[in-house]
Amino acid sequence: MRAKAFWLILVALGLGTKRHWHILAAILLGVVLGIYLPYPNQSLQPDSYYFIHQLFDVVGQLFIRLITMVVVPLVVSSLIVGVSSLGDSRQLGRMGGKVLFYFLLLMGISALLGAGLALWMEPGSQIQQNLLMTADAATIIRELQNAPSQSLQALFFNMIPRNPMESLAQADLVPVIVYTLLFGAAVASVGEAGKPIINFFESLFTATMKLTDWVMILAVPGVFSLAFITVAKSGLGVFGQLWVYALTILMGLLIQLFIIFPLMLKFLGKINFMNVYRAISEAIMVAFGTASSSATLPITIACMERRAGVSNRIASFVLPTGATINKTATTMFEVIAVIFLLQAYQIEVTPDKVGFIVLFSIVASIGAAGVPSAGLITIAIVLNSIGHFQMDLLAGGIAMLWSIDRVLDMCRTVVNVVSSCTVATLVASSEGELNRDILNNHDAWTEVV
Repeated sequence: MRAKAFWLILVALGLGTKRHWHILAAILLGVVLGIYLPYPNQSLQPDSYYFIHQLFDVVGQLFIRLITMVVVPLVVSSLIVGVSSLGDSRQLGRMGGKVLFYFLLLMGISALLGAGLALWMEPGSQIQQNLLMTADAATIIRELQNAPSQSLQALFFNMIPRNPMESLAQADLVPVIVYTLLFGAAVASVGEAGKPIINFFESLFTATMKLTDWVMILAVPGVFSLAFITVAKSGLGVFGQLWVYALTILMGLLIQLFIIFPLMLKFLGKINFMNVYRAISEAIMVAFGTASSSATLPITIACMERRAGVSNRIASFVLPTGATINKTATTMFEVIAVIFLLQAYQIEVTPDKVGFIVLFSIVASIGAAGVPSAGLITIAIVLNSIGHFQMDLLAGGIAMLWSIDRVLDMCRTVVNVVSSCTVATLVASSEGELNRDILNNHDAWTEVV
């Protein structure tokens, strides 16, 4: 009784995720407060004013650290349990092929959508050349120079780990997932000898989800702090010269959320998209606040299993893979960003060039998921692949894009998470492992915390 009263008090204070409205209110309040209290200039504002921002920055970063802390053990344990539960290699190949097909289909549609919107809206043609020269290019040049040399070939080989333990220690999720998938298949193939390993990782998964429940108590103050600091640092003035570019990306994201995903759910799974969106509402809010698909993964799995009616076998296989590989919104962003830069520097955008941009953006999005400064590097890779990357020339344009990227990244992360949830729902439906009674009956939903 005391324990129940304790949780009710936490919920009433907003310290939990029992009601997603708490998180939404925290995001909106953080945005408003960030506009009202912009990040200070220490020479003009008192130390107490600066202390407020430092305090909320610490709270936000603490929440991200705590939720990121459980990502690697969750990914490893859930994938091994999910893969081993699939049984023989034929079933694994069939399931894996279906998931990969959906991921590539959505990324392809997203890339083509981005290309179409960028060519129609022409966001780069609105930029004055003098603004490109005055942008903070030095920081971008320094980050690109310090980043490891990348090419499409290097990205492909980096997906295969030399040392799985090193990849685990560095939380480099792409090679971790590749190794875990292979290891899980090997465990499933050895029969009874692999049962102790499966039991161990099942226990690890259960304990990690319980730890996630505890961490998510801090979701409201954590997401509020992240929204506040993001808006306080960037402000709304940065959208002044890039509003067409921002509008182009936001239009693409909304089209995916309310046209593409709902149509796929309706015609491929006969599923009402609003039921799915309600079921994953907490994951959507956390994705927006953290701007990280990987950090949102624990809450995404909990929402899909406890509310969307997706079986643990499907959720534990599809969602960890999707959090790293399925970068639907990121692919669209890269296409629009590259075309924006070509337009801004008055470089001709030909149909064959657009085709290469679409193709290379898909490949770069998959391969660079675990690379530091991945957004910068993938744009540089795509530009280099079509023969138009000159660091000194284009750095000013990239710097302009990065001035508003944090806010847009929060929106992109929401679409990436919803995309993976859409695929998981469709796969579960096709495999007969979607509990529609739970999905369609909100009263039957169990709480995420």
